[in-house]
Amino acid sequence: MRWTVLAVRWAGPLSVLLTAVFFNIAGAAVMMLVCLAITITWRARLPALLELATDLVLLVAAWSSVFLLYERLEHWDLVVHFAATAVLAELAFRALERWGRLRTPGPVTHVLLVTALGTTLALVWEYVEFAGYALVDPRVQVGYTDTMGDLAAGNAGSLVAGILGAWARHRVDPPHGTAEGTD
Repeated sequence: MRWTVLAVRWAGPLSVLLTAVFFNIAGAAVMMLVCLAITITWRARLPALLELATDLVLLVAAWSSVFLLYERLEHWDLVVHFAATAVLAELAFRALERWGRLRTPGPVTHVLLVTALGTTLALVWEYVEFAGYALVDPRVQVGYTDTMGDLAAGNAGSLVAGILGAWARHRVDPPHGTAEGTD
């Protein structure tokens, strides 16, 4: 797993180089943002599986833009909003926890906080999409239907991430007085 995570970390800078040379500067700029996110996941010392999932989802999202998959594949935008908001919401939760901004929450609080963080991220993402439409490229999809679908996908993704994160934490660190495999 260690080598896989390391390879994905290096895929970020390689993606910047490839998009700058073979595609366009806008794609390279998006890849630079992904590199920033990859650096954050690496420095946050996340569990390997969460780091890998976050980095891969963000790379897929960025390459989807370069290869125009959002225009070519119906509903691909919703899949990416679901997955990206999920991993970013859990990442935001872990960051707040690591920085001492959260006490160790129970499972319900974990789900609620990750969902709230994801909802906020989904909203910010839509602002960024609108800014991209208005300032960079009018081909960026905006409109009520697109925005509502993206927000719903992001909210659903963050809810699923909260549930999975709470479940994973409970499996790793069961409550006192319980043993793995007992009820």
